[in-house]
Amino acid sequence: APPLAAVEGIEPLASWLDLLNEGSSMLHCVGSYDTFVALGEAFIYRMMQPERLTISLEYRNNRWVVGEVRGIRNANPSPEALDIVRRWVEL
Repeated sequence: APPLAAVEGIEPLASWLDLLNEGSSMLHCVGSYDTFVALGEAFIYRMMQPERLTISLEYRNNRWVVGEVRGIRNANPSPEALDIVRRWVEL
């Protein structure tokens, strides 16, 4: 089960195939996170609005924290999108 609930514009990746497709469509290596996800050390989400991003949550010190937020080809997210991610994680 995803550690954080989906909200409008941010949804969890529900399967291994979703993870591979995310890496393929976003042209980055998130598909290689499969072992970390399987071990419960990471969980991956896709952000659709205000821009297309991939978000990794990592389990550290007994809590989930944002690991990475990346756009296509590992592009950096906009400040607006980062603010939305921060508010979502703090819910």
